[in-house]
Amino acid sequence: VPERLAEVEPLVPPAGVPKRMFRFTRGEVGGHRGWTINGEKFDPDTSLADIQLGQIEVWRFVTDVHHPVHVHLDAFQVLRRGSHGPSPYDAGWKDTVDVPPAEVVDVAVRFTDHAGRFVFHCHNLEHEDMAMMATIRTL
Repeated sequence: VPERLAEVEPLVPPAGVPKRMFRFTRGEVGGHRGWTINGEKFDPDTSLADIQLGQIEVWRFVTDVHHPVHVHLDAFQVLRRGSHGPSPYDAGWKDTVDVPPAEVVDVAVRFTDHAGRFVFHCHNLEHEDMAMMATIRTL
């Protein structure tokens, strides 16, 4: 096994990049309690973020309970957990980040090749099944 398996290009957000916050919480969904992102139930026709291809953004994930957050389309890199840098388990490219209760995780995202609508969501099966997901649009 080689000492280094792959080179990882660090995603370094330049000054002034867009910063978005996504809150994963319980909320009102179709007349009952369910799971929401930014207080919204899933709507495939509504985009919570419109992102230019090739642009780096910083996304902040905030949770009420444990939510492993999964982003479709391109991988991302963990920048920070709370007031600390990433943990050793956060190194490299990720498509899912574990966000424990009441923790804040900042990630750098950059979508590169495909324009269209995609989703991100909680990867807890019962939360995903109860539509704890959101649409993003790459332009």
